[in-house]
Formats: sequence, structure tokens, C-alpha cells
Amino acid sequence: MKFILLKTAGMMSPVTIGTLYGDYHSATIYPPLGLEYIGASLEDDGHRVEIIDLNLESSPLEHLKNSLNLSDAVGMSVYSNNYEYVSDVAKMIKELNPEIPLIIGGPHCTFFQERSLQDISHADISVIGEGEHVIIDIVRYLQGRKNLSDIRGIYYREKNKIKSGKPLKVIDDLDSLCFPARRLVDKYDYGKLNNRYVYKPRFTTMNTSRGCPLKCRFCARYGNVIKNWGFRQRSADNVIKEIREIDDKYGSVMITDDNFLFDNKRAHKMLDGIIESGTNIDLLIEGTRVDAADRELYMKMKKANVKFVAYGIESGNQDVLDFYKKGITLDQIRKAVHLSIEMGFITIGTFMLGGPSETKKHIENTIDFACSLPLDGVIFYPFQYQMGSPLWYEAVEDGKISKEEFMVPAVSSRGLGNFTVEEPDKYVIKAIKRFYLRPSFLLGHIYRAFSRKDFKLLKYGFRMITSFYEIRTK
Repeated sequence: MKFILLKTAGMMSPVTIGTLYGDYHSATIYPPLGLEYIGASLEDDGHRVEIIDLNLESSPLEHLKNSLNLSDAVGMSVYSNNYEYVSDVAKMIKELNPEIPLIIGGPHCTFFQERSLQDISHADISVIGEGEHVIIDIVRYLQGRKNLSDIRGIYYREKNKIKSGKPLKVIDDLDSLCFPARRLVDKYDYGKLNNRYVYKPRFTTMNTSRGCPLKCRFCARYGNVIKNWGFRQRSADNVIKEIREIDDKYGSVMITDDNFLFDNKRAHKMLDGIIESGTNIDLLIEGTRVDAADRELYMKMKKANVKFVAYGIESGNQDVLDFYKKGITLDQIRKAVHLSIEMGFITIGTFMLGGPSETKKHIENTIDFACSLPLDGVIFYPFQYQMGSPLWYEAVEDGKISKEEFMVPAVSSRGLGNFTVEEPDKYVIKAIKRFYLRPSFLLGHIYRAFSRKDFKLLKYGFRMITSFYEIRTK
């Protein structure tokens, strides 16, 4: 069978350098790792697969039309912030080929399980959670060898009714999965913004674990909606094997784990193996916590070619961190950031403003705290109740949020916070200006660019600073 897998415009990571420096057209910077895993599973079962990135095609609809004529099924990823766009694409696909099976998956299908087939009304099957095993069962159905009602982790359409299959079975042994079929997207050039490389080309992504062992109150987790969805890690040997495999093909890899360094013993083993392998690929760590900062571990990270580290700092107030059940302290944040900078890592921090327990003083404290840290870049964003987070569930139980809302501002008019809907956005702009327009930031930025012999961030930083001065003088 021949499958088309479509990457649509979706919700991207908050730590892309494009967002960091004010370029919000960053949906093209990351390859579709989830689709690469699905593609690998299908190819391992003997099928042909094509991945089409609708963001990067010069004539995406024309390409899609041509591919549909030679395909047996279509798969699409869906985020809650783009399901209307996906619905339009699904409608077009069915108009071109009414009989082709259309399968959807992704976060929207996991958090809004039955509703996803209502939102994308032309889709036939919706996959919950992990799809590597489920897609093979769906193939068996398409081949007439399995009933939809016997497939785990799906919703499906039958005679204008939406029905569910059997309960999802979580994949416990991540080492059993095929490595992502990255060659399916070799035709695309990821890691670029405005035609410039942000990371060392070629750029790819990988994950070494799934889920998160922690339970921060603001975080939307699959574990809150999927039974037995726990924190699972690939073995260190399996991770090292994949890095060795991609080392001669890619210049940099973003590790997209929620918590890459959580298991200290495993982290040391992975880094030791990478160092012993003598790989040249740059490692970029998207998700780690400040309480994992340890000099011996960070020295190994440096030897293993780690170039980038991002921290979810969230607040400059200890009482707010405690309210979120973040489990970290301000001193731990300071230690981690200073250690990262000492190691020469490009270091990014993310902060939320306007949370449920916050006052204006809390926001000012967070801005001051961010400016006190020697970070290479920051991301400030307004707090929102995210579907699937403990705070969201609490607000639903209190009748302040409906079960159909997936991103809700912490507005005072609904008893969700202490601010109007506009105030946190204004504070975000104020915070970004305060951070990037400081002379100390500019001088530190120049110094670190020369000490690292890496001037890409410096160029983006000057562009950001120039744009802010233009804004301020208008």
C-alpha cells in the first residue's frame, strides 16, 4: 500500500530561535518527528510512504493532488490551534478522492478524542496517543483482515455514527520502535529562518523518552487523559545507536524530550557513549530542568557537543513556582543558568506572565529576575489554562471553564486570574523590551559570540534590538 502523511501548520516548540527573536513564522523549522516514526513503522511493514510538508512545498495543493492519484490512504497530524485548517484540507482531499481513507492523529485527537471526528468531519479514523502500532492495525483493516472495533486507541466513523475501538495500549518498550524514517523528508531543508540556518545544517530532531514524571499544575500532559501513560525512557544504548546512525548525515539534532536529564545515571551513560563514539553532531537540548544542573554532568555535555539548552523557568517568584508545583528554587535557576553559560551553551529561558495567583508585583519580579540572569535569550508568554493540565481540570470542576475550551486566558472577568485579557500581552511586550534593550545584554551577547566563535545568534540579536528601537521611536 502507498500512504501519504501530511505535515500541516502546527503548534511549534516555544524555544525555536525564530520565536526567540521575534520571527513568528517558525512553523517550518522543525521536521515532523511523529510522522517520521509512523512512516518508519509503515515501511517496516512493507508499505510505501510519502511525507508532504505543506509548509515547505512551493505548490502544496498541486503536489497533494498528484500524490493522491497514486495513494491508498492519507494520514494528517492535528493540533488544537489548527484543526480548522486541517478540516479544510481534509474536505479538499475527499472532494478529490471521496473513497480514500483519511486518518488523523496528534494532540487534538488525544485531548478531544470523540470530538476530533466532529471537528474534522471528513476524516474516517482518529488515532489517540502513539500511532506506531495502531497504524499497522489500521492497515490490516484496510486489507480486510481486521475490524475497526477490535483496534486499540481509535475512534472511527460508521454509518454516520462515531464509535470507539478498544482501549489504547501504551508502548512500554520504546527500544522496540524503528528509528524515524528521516530520509522521507530529506527533500526539505529544516532549521532555517528567513533563508538562514539557525543551527548547524542539516538539522533534525529526536526524542529519547516519552511523557514526564512530574506534575506541574500548568502543564497539559497526555498522562492526564490516557490511562497508564507514564514516563518511559529509551535505553542509553538505543539512544547512542541512533545518534551514531545520524551523525554523518546531520549537523545538529534537537532532543525534544520533556525532561532529557531526569535520570542522572542514564544521562551519564548516554553522554559517555556519545563521547566515546567521537560523533561530530551538535546536540541541542530542548527540555531539561534546572535541578538537573551538575558540574560533572555538564562537563560531559560539553564534551558530547551540546550547544544549546532551554529551561522552563516560568517565574521569578518562589511562591508562584510553589503554586505551580514546579519543584525548583530561584537559587537552582541561578546555578543552572550560570553553569550553562560557563560551559558555553546557548542558554534560553521561558517565563509565564499573569498566572492565576499573580499580581502586578509578581510580573515585575519575574521581569527583574529574567534580566538578572545571563541568558542568551528569553521567551515571555501570557499564562493560559491548557486543556489537559491540572489547573484546567480544577477550573472545569469549578464551572469557570467548559470542557470544550482548550486554551483559556487567566482573566479576572471569569475568576481565573487578576488581569484583563489585554494586560498580560502588554507585560510580555514590556518584558521583551526590557530584556533585550539592556546595554549589559548587548555587551554580554557580543562577548559570548566571540568566545564561542558563533555569530548566528548575534546577527539575530542585532535584528531584534534594531526592531525594538524602531518601535520605541515611532
